[in-house]
Amino acid sequence: MASLEEAYSLEYGDIIDPELAYDLFWAGVINGKSAFVCPSEFCDAKVTCINIDKEKQDMHQSPHFRGYNHFADCDATLADEKSVVEVAGGEGTQAKIVKAEEIPDVFHLKRPDNQFAKKPDMSGKKSTKKKLERRRERLVGDSELRSGSDYYSVRSLVSKFLRYRKSETLSQNKVNISGRDQSYEKLFKGVYQQPIETLKDEKLIYWGVAFVDYLENQQCYQIKFGQNLSWEGQKIRPAFFIHDDVIDQYPVRNLVVKRLERIRNSDDHRAFIFLYSKPYGVEKGGKRYINFDFESLDYLEVRFLDLFEALKA
Repeated sequence: MASLEEAYSLEYGDIIDPELAYDLFWAGVINGKSAFVCPSEFCDAKVTCINIDKEKQDMHQSPHFRGYNHFADCDATLADEKSVVEVAGGEGTQAKIVKAEEIPDVFHLKRPDNQFAKKPDMSGKKSTKKKLERRRERLVGDSELRSGSDYYSVRSLVSKFLRYRKSETLSQNKVNISGRDQSYEKLFKGVYQQPIETLKDEKLIYWGVAFVDYLENQQCYQIKFGQNLSWEGQKIRPAFFIHDDVIDQYPVRNLVVKRLERIRNSDDHRAFIFLYSKPYGVEKGGKRYINFDFESLDYLEVRFLDLFEALKA
């Protein structure tokens, strides 16, 4: 078996990475975990996306591609995900894959239009032209292929955060957001009694244990953190709200609703919440609140309480 950074989806009609394959699967756009082939123009090996059908909470490894019986001249496989591998970079040239740790991941704040739509010319067969075009898109300068990952949801960043936290490399690994690099250590901020006046005026991934409830009269989920923040000395548990119409418009809603419903119907309604946002204070009816803006379900990750064990490891 050989590892691959990307594979050609026979159902979607394009070359994609494992994280996009995961979202497409849960959105119902693709259905087969083995409906992939090697992206190389020199190889048609069958490829499987491992863990595509599992919730991230239940994974021991993130979604990834594995190929079988690659052709001898295949130039797409990675012998070791941390090594530098020589691959063909075009006629008369050589390109190398730079190990992911040397290049920041990229978190895109908005998905491309029609990302969840199958390609109009999808025929169930790999297109060599598409492969070559995609290869050029990934060139860095004249000789390198970037191997930092492109992400469109906080779900993927949380998996990386937990992995780097365990290996104690949060400060060494970085992610680029809107052209700015920052470490995973700086990006993730635990909710724990901070005065909102002292927090940076920028979005971070705030996280902690929170309570999940559904407000029937407002047709929304209310998520309230267990720990306080403070506003001008007053301690307040921060909250945010997810309205039904936002969920209905989200392509991967099946994954989100399944998890939220399971938690709100549990005995204590608690879960680990990760949210890309920033807190703000508001006064209403003579009472003070601290809320988070909620812009997109791509900015939210919900994990069950057994994450405690992973955090202790």
